[in-house]
Amino acid sequence: MRVGLLDDRRWQVALIVLGVLGLSLGGYVVGHLRPATVHHERAGCLSAPGAISCDLSDGWTIGVPRDVSWTDVQGAWHDDGRPQCLPPTGRGLEGPVGLSWVEAEVDGVGWRQVVHVDCGG
Repeated sequence: MRVGLLDDRRWQVALIVLGVLGLSLGGYVVGHLRPATVHHERAGCLSAPGAISCDLSDGWTIGVPRDVSWTDVQGAWHDDGRPQCLPPTGRGLEGPVGLSWVEAEVDGVGWRQVVHVDCGG
């Protein structure tokens, strides 16, 4: 009788391991079939002390995190912090700012997430 019980547990463990491997493989395949597309465009922005927003060419207004990776006018990369071209002045900027963004969705709610700001020309 103990041999049968041991065999049942081995099958249960084997099925659990196979299930986890199958889910992992499925997630890997789905992630590679539908990778995130990074969009790049220049947009007019309004930068205030508490918020930054930019108007995209297709009519969307997108929020820019005040702590985001960015490139300065000399081309130097910054991992975080407020981009120098988006100072907290509370007024619109004279020229467009380069934005890189991705589409995101959680529980059926979608938005566009800025992942990089380019302050260069």
